[in-house]
Amino acid sequence: MTKRLLIALLFVVMGGVALYIAFYVSSEIRRGKDWPTTPGKILERRVGERMATRGPNFLPYVKYSYTVDGTSYVNDQVYLIRKTGDLEDKIKKLVDALPDPVPVHYNPKQPSEAYLIINPMQTFWITLCVGILGIVLGLMQLFVIWMKKGEP
Repeated sequence: MTKRLLIALLFVVMGGVALYIAFYVSSEIRRGKDWPTTPGKILERRVGERMATRGPNFLPYVKYSYTVDGTSYVNDQVYLIRKTGDLEDKIKKLVDALPDPVPVHYNPKQPSEAYLIINPMQTFWITLCVGILGIVLGLMQLFVIWMKKGEP
């Protein structure tokens, strides 16, 4: 296989992965956006661990307690999709700005599953655009390769 063909196939595959991630994010947001809320008490808040694969981004850490149907729960999931981070100063502002009591969104079928903030839809749109662009560029490159093979 030529280098050009490998690069074209890589663009198509990576575009497909980006599309998969986009639709995963979208389905998770749709799944959790209408969960009921209950007041929660913040037990601890701070900038959490650094995201190893994402450069200077950090995760928010907020430990909170809440009660559903007389049962108490403790959780630390801030965003609906857990591994969502940002720059350290933005995460600090985010966790410091959370009210106490904080509205806790919980899964009515499994109340131990909860979050504080729904993920922004920009994640979906960015990964969707990257996925489409990758697939289109890869397919265009494959078309060029195919057309050149047909030349005398």
